[in-house]
Amino acid sequence: MFLMKKKWIILIVAVLALAAAAGGWYYYSSHKTKAVNYTLGTVGRGNISVEIDSTGTIKPVNSVDLSATVSGTLQKVLVKQNDHVTSGQTIAVINSKALTSTLQQAQDTLENKESYYNRIKALYDQNAVSYQEMENARLDYLTSQASFDKAQADVDDTVITAPMDGYIIGEPMEVGETVSQGLSSQMIIATVADLSSMQIKLLVDETDIGEVSKGETVTFTVDAYPNREFHGTVRDISKKEYSSSSSSSSSSSSSSSSSSSVVYYTVYVDINSDELDGLYPYMTARAEIHGRSSENALVVPTTALRSDSQGEYVYRKNGNGLEKAYVTVGITSDSSVEILKGLSEGDQVVVSGTVTDSEAAAATSSSRNNRPPMMP
Repeated sequence: MFLMKKKWIILIVAVLALAAAAGGWYYYSSHKTKAVNYTLGTVGRGNISVEIDSTGTIKPVNSVDLSATVSGTLQKVLVKQNDHVTSGQTIAVINSKALTSTLQQAQDTLENKESYYNRIKALYDQNAVSYQEMENARLDYLTSQASFDKAQADVDDTVITAPMDGYIIGEPMEVGETVSQGLSSQMIIATVADLSSMQIKLLVDETDIGEVSKGETVTFTVDAYPNREFHGTVRDISKKEYSSSSSSSSSSSSSSSSSSSVVYYTVYVDINSDELDGLYPYMTARAEIHGRSSENALVVPTTALRSDSQGEYVYRKNGNGLEKAYVTVGITSDSSVEILKGLSEGDQVVVSGTVTDSEAAAATSSSRNNRPPMMP
């Protein structure tokens, strides 16, 4: 009997101990601080601007490739690379025996037709020949004059002259080389460029081209002077697109391929005239176009911005919890975004990390009355 009572006492003590342990665990679980998986940041003010990176090639604003409109061999080349030339200066002379012969024949024919016409005209004035005979002689004379003019123009084209003041870019062709017209690829005798005005032709992605406007400032560097910064201004934006295609393929039992195109637009940048020293045509320029800007703007990190079907929002701290705050954004840079409406300076928002489903649900519930109205 005594042993029976002792067993019941031990059992009751064990049950009470388990109950106490369970109560302690529940109390601890219900009062312990939940782990935070996100980082808060404070909404502040700062300067923000759109910066568009692009790469392009430096080229003269005015540059002319001189090619032949007649065929022959180069009899004279009167310039070498880097020479300065003036408008109208002779660059090269082409020797074309066929054109010279044609010109001589045209001149002989012209002289003959002119002499004959003059004789017939004199006879016509004496009423010795008919008007029709005189008119035929006159037409033959005019035809020979046109042939001579054409032959003379062809011979004149054998003299290649500079169309403007500038410099010879690259090595011109050499004496004795043959030049021809009508080829699929032009034979460039020499290139004349005006180096007093230079430009960059930048290729800008279609996703960024909407942020580029005439008159915006540009800074750029070249590999030759990596620690020197040059400046320019957007002069024009081409409306003709340039597409760069990339393709990928895979194969198993059958092969397949897919391709996609990236669309670019050419942006023309005039380089500041006082910074041209040391810049050469066809250098690669790594440029940054400075677009819209805002000073003392309300900004948050781009990592804070989220979106759903209602619009863009951030998680804002409210007491011990979070709430969704829908915002209107302005300028967006690589690291920051301008907030035009929806937040105040000093607000704390989630800038990184993960908001749990329960926290997100609570935030959604607490912000139902703050959602912007749906568009009709």
